[in-house]
Amino acid sequence: MSLQSSLAIVIPAYKALYLAETLASIAAQTNQNFTLYVGDDGSPHDLKSICDTYATQLKLVYHRFPENLGAKQLVQHWKRCVELIQQEEWIWLFADDDLMEKDCVDVFYQSLLQTQEQYDIYRFNSRVINDQNQIIREHENSPVVENAMQLAWHILRDERGNVMPDQIVRRATYKALGGYVDFPYAQASDWATAIHFTHPKGLYSMPGPKIRWRYSGSSISSTAHHQAKEIIFGHLDFIEWITRYFNEADANRYGLSREQIMEEAWRNLKRVMRDHYRGIPHSYVLPVARRLQRTFHWGILVALVRAFRMTRTK
Repeated sequence: MSLQSSLAIVIPAYKALYLAETLASIAAQTNQNFTLYVGDDGSPHDLKSICDTYATQLKLVYHRFPENLGAKQLVQHWKRCVELIQQEEWIWLFADDDLMEKDCVDVFYQSLLQTQEQYDIYRFNSRVINDQNQIIREHENSPVVENAMQLAWHILRDERGNVMPDQIVRRATYKALGGYVDFPYAQASDWATAIHFTHPKGLYSMPGPKIRWRYSGSSISSTAHHQAKEIIFGHLDFIEWITRYFNEADANRYGLSREQIMEEAWRNLKRVMRDHYRGIPHSYVLPVARRLQRTFHWGILVALVRAFRMTRTK
C-alpha cells in the first residue's frame, strides 16, 4: 500500500441541509490520510461556502458541475464525481447527509493491512439516524467475510444494511467493472454494486466504527411512494438483474441455488412494493406484469394477477 493518500472520499453533493454535519464528521476522523472530493450537482444552494469552512481542516477538492444531472441520472452523477479523483487507489462514495464515526478511516487502513488488500470491496456496518441524528435502527452486523451469493440472498431478505456510503471499493476494479451498477434513480444500485464487486473474491466487513445513514424527509428513500411512477421500474430492473446474475457454477461454489435467489427476489419485490412504494399505481399493472413474466418466466395471467395484488389500496 502506498504511503501517500490511497483513499478518496467522494461526495456527490446537492443538498445543503446536513452537508456541514457530514463534513464535520469527516474532519473529525482520527486518520486524515485521504482526499475529499465534493462534486456539486448544480445545486441552488451555496455548497462552496460550506466546503470553504473546512478548507483548512481537510484536503478538500470542490468542483461545481453546471448541469443538475442527479435529478434524472443519479448514478451518472456519481460516476462523474469519481472522475474528479487524482491518484487515489480506493473510492469511498459518501452522501451529503450521512455521518461517519471518527475511527472509520483508521479502521479501513488497518483492515487493508490485516487482509493484505485481498478484497475489492470493504464495508462498514451501519446504523440508521433521523433528521435529529437520533439512532432509529441498528442494522445487524454482517459476517466479517461473505461471498457474493450469500450477500445477495441476505440483502433480498432485508438482513443486510448495505447502502452506498458504507462501501469502499478498489479503483482498479471499479474501472474494470464499469463503475457503479446503474438503475433509474439509483434504486438498489447500492445493493447491486455491493454484489457485483463482491464477486468473486468476497466482501470484507470492518469491525468497530459504523456509518450513520440518514433516513429523513428529504431523501429519495423516504419519499419513494410519492415518486413511484418515476422510480418503480428501477427496482424491477434490479430484480431482473439479480435473477440473472449468478450461474450454475456459482451455485455449486457457494451452496445456494439460483431457485433460492429467484424465490427471495420475488419476496423482496412484494415487500418493497408494499412497504417502500406503498403499492404500485393501477395504471402500471400491465407493464409490471410484463416485466414479471419476463423475469420469473410466468404466464401472462399469473403475472397479471400477481401484479394486481401489489396495487395501492388507496
